[in-house]
Formats: sequence, C-alpha cells, structure tokens
Amino acid sequence: MCHPDAANTHPETYPKYQVQLGRVALLRDMINWCIENPVRGKPLADGDPKMRAMEAYIYAQRKGVKLEYGKH
Repeated sequence: MCHPDAANTHPETYPKYQVQLGRVALLRDMINWCIENPVRGKPLADGDPKMRAMEAYIYAQRKGVKLEYGKH
C-alpha cells in the first residue's frame, strides 16, 4: 500500500540500523514493522512463504534501480 512497485525500499541497503526499531534490522524486520504499524496487521513468521514472497518481490522490483545516496 505505501510502497507501490516496492518504490523507495532499497533492499540492497539491509541489514542496517533502523530508528523505528532501535536496532540493526533485516529487510523482513521492516516488512513486519510496516505490516504491524501503518497497516495494523499481524506479522509474518520468518519461514512463512508469504514473507519469502514479499522479500523476493521487493528484490525483483528493485533490480537494476540506481541507489540514491543520502536517502533512506
């Protein structure tokens, strides 16, 4: 909902420190943060096929997209 076509997700920058979590996070941690907070849904387990599909979708959509340095 918030990132159509995985826009502005930059999976290539993970793991990284995430202020929202107060720790170093993996991409899946941020996926779950987005599901739980803005969307108010239930988090996905690490091994859940839906989580793997979400990660694969984000990586596929961002493939070849130039990283804009200085942006989060």
